[in-house]
Amino acid sequence: MRSEKGVYSIITPLFSGTNILFWKVIRREYLQAIGADVWGIVESRYQYPTTIPVDTVGKKQYEANEKDINVILESMAESEFMKFMQLNTTKGMWDKLIQNYEGHIKVKGTKLQTFRIQYETLRIHGDESIASFFLE
Repeated sequence: MRSEKGVYSIITPLFSGTNILFWKVIRREYLQAIGADVWGIVESRYQYPTTIPVDTVGKKQYEANEKDINVILESMAESEFMKFMQLNTTKGMWDKLIQNYEGHIKVKGTKLQTFRIQYETLRIHGDESIASFFLE
């Protein structure tokens, strides 16, 4: 689907807390497609102003931040939306998403790898009985 301003939009699944890797790539690409200034706000340390800026640069940054927030929040399931709606910068939202969900996936992956190694190296010793092997 094409909007009036020439930006293409695709429908992606709502972020429900389980599809962070897919969701993150799709959202990042969409934000970059909107414009370099829009994605740039995510990468910068944008400080949310106490009042709406009147200068051109401040206004442009403010608008880019609001576009980002809109894109992120509109693509979240209600349960996830509630966790992020109070944040006012895209950088804060993005960092919280990565910390809460991607970090969690990395921890799970590390644990899985540890368990896999333990399983692969599991051996019964020659002088060990089957009963004692299973009790350990």
